[in-house]
Amino acid sequence: MSFPLELFILEAEKQGKSKEYIDVCTEYIKKLDSKGLPVIFSLHHLAQEIGVQYKYLRFLIGENDKKYEHKYKRYNYFTIKKKRGGYREIMAPAKDLKYIQKWILLNILYAYQLENCCKGFLPNQGILDNAKVHENSDEILKIDLLKFYDSITFGRVVQVFESVGYIKNLAISMAKLVTAINRESYWDDFDEYSRHKLSSIRNFNTPVLPQGAPTSPMLANIIATNLDKKIMKLSKKLNFRYSRYADDLTFSVKKDEGVLPYLKLIKNIIESEGFFVNPSKTIVKKRGRRQYVTGLTVTNGVNLSKKYRREIFKHLYYCRKFGVNSHLKRNENFRKYNIIQFHDWLFGHICYTNSINQQAANKMFDIFRKINWSVSE
Repeated sequence: MSFPLELFILEAEKQGKSKEYIDVCTEYIKKLDSKGLPVIFSLHHLAQEIGVQYKYLRFLIGENDKKYEHKYKRYNYFTIKKKRGGYREIMAPAKDLKYIQKWILLNILYAYQLENCCKGFLPNQGILDNAKVHENSDEILKIDLLKFYDSITFGRVVQVFESVGYIKNLAISMAKLVTAINRESYWDDFDEYSRHKLSSIRNFNTPVLPQGAPTSPMLANIIATNLDKKIMKLSKKLNFRYSRYADDLTFSVKKDEGVLPYLKLIKNIIESEGFFVNPSKTIVKKRGRRQYVTGLTVTNGVNLSKKYRREIFKHLYYCRKFGVNSHLKRNENFRKYNIIQFHDWLFGHICYTNSINQQAANKMFDIFRKINWSVSE
């Protein structure tokens, strides 16, 4: 046992604590310790474990600030454009708050056991693992959860920390450290359907998981665990394959080996767990059409699309033939790039290729090394 229980009991007896008090504490310690979780009794104790000042943690959780207005000061708010239109609000925590959130992630959240169907934002898991579940399928159903992080409210996060064993007051404090409030202007971009669905579970001032905090992906995975369990139970009855990568749910069947679930049934399961379906991103792909799972083709094994690979080889070919500067001037999308920036961009894409298709990546690396990357070209 990692926590010094015997020393704790001896010290408690020295301080004249009652047997009832010691028994309650002992049960609490054993429950957390058995799960590999740090034993923490209070916010003051949490501050000691993390190595920050207690007063600072109190400031962050805003004990006297019911509207959490201090949260705006501890996050950098900005938006990024989505591929299909609209904007996504990013709430990036300040370095000090990010350090605290990372401590919570590494020491508490990673101890939680997720379902095998969960493939996103986990050590040694990625888009390749997610796609492999569905390779060579006859039919694929893809469902996207609507405003995934925005639908995970402060109260649900409190329940996570309580469910693993922490006392309520501490669970509330930790939930305050990992949630934030969207700016009201963020709601201006919502369509009527999204606004209607989310307003049924939260309002403008409800703290939610911030996109940009290191704790948010794992907390979202934990909260979606019951959803995963229900769908996995259904998959055993209907013999379909299922995986979830963040808010992307994928269902597949091979020929004559099962049936896909009815969309209405999956929608009911999703809403029973406090999430909503994004109807604009629900699609069924049968064999013979392009089948993609988390950006990878799965029709004949898992691979990057031919279009993607051709694009990288095209850049390599023109850089080798005409020189990097000449290629950048010819390409409208890269005219603002200098040689160093384009070097890093291209190298990053080759490394990504290597994580999926090493044979193609080796050919890319071979050409890449032969390019003249001299700045004074």
